[in-house]
Amino acid sequence: MASGAQTAAAAMTPARAESAAYLGLAAATVAWAIAFVVGKLVLGSMTPLAVAVWRYAVAGAILAPLALRDPTRRSLRACALPLALMTVTGGILYPWLFLAALARTSATNTSLLIALNPAFTVLLAPLVGEALTRRRAIGLAIALAGAVLVITRGDLGVVARLGFASGDLMAVGGAAAWSIFNLSSRHVVGRLSPTVTNFTIYSLSGLALLAMSLPEAPLAQLAAAPPTAWVGIGVMAVLSSVIAGQLFLTGVRTVGVSRAVIFVYFVPVLTAALASVSLGERFGAPQALGGVAVLIGVALASRADDRS
Repeated sequence: MASGAQTAAAAMTPARAESAAYLGLAAATVAWAIAFVVGKLVLGSMTPLAVAVWRYAVAGAILAPLALRDPTRRSLRACALPLALMTVTGGILYPWLFLAALARTSATNTSLLIALNPAFTVLLAPLVGEALTRRRAIGLAIALAGAVLVITRGDLGVVARLGFASGDLMAVGGAAAWSIFNLSSRHVVGRLSPTVTNFTIYSLSGLALLAMSLPEAPLAQLAAAPPTAWVGIGVMAVLSSVIAGQLFLTGVRTVGVSRAVIFVYFVPVLTAALASVSLGERFGAPQALGGVAVLIGVALASRADDRS
């Protein structure tokens, strides 16, 4: 009897781990959404590149003492190539392309095209050994449609106006860079802890972004910024970089990159809801409908029985 109970408990372990991973991914989307709203306030005092530099600096400082004691750091050399890809694509190229796109096209266009990231990731996931099933594809399509509704506030004519302007192409490039980051993480999470992975990425990316931001005098910007901006950078670093970064990589390790990345579609929904409360932005019926579609799409794409 005891043996049977132990076997049942052991059989439940993967299911419990999967449930915990999904809860973690949901929490990560909340953290990202809060960071987006806080970031909008911080950007009233500093340039985006300077904010990114100090956010990485704070996150790296928080993770440093934990990463330096983590035994998985001994596997850094074995993960050098995929970790380098994650650093270049997710830590350097994505922030740069995102900011460059914003400077050349509308924020709505940029958000719509960046939302292609989960789609790119799921479609390319077979390259890292994860099957693209019919249910996952349907869930992805529904979640993407919901995100489009939220971002456009129901004005789907915005989609028809997307073109091949340099800003739009840069936004697509940003989505592609982010998807490469996601796919590369699949080869890292089995060897390195999220702490070591994120510390390495934030440290190396922060140095690169610092070099890129020198003409903008990031130190002078920080010194001249009000205390609220300092607090905002700290909140972004803790929520978006440390907590959400840890939870996302844990999710990738437990449920796979295809299922984990679908949760990204909750971010525009939660951001819009939070902005309506804290910034007074309107949250209308199309956005509510889009939020429901995202919920349905994520539920479909992340179901445990995924053979159909």
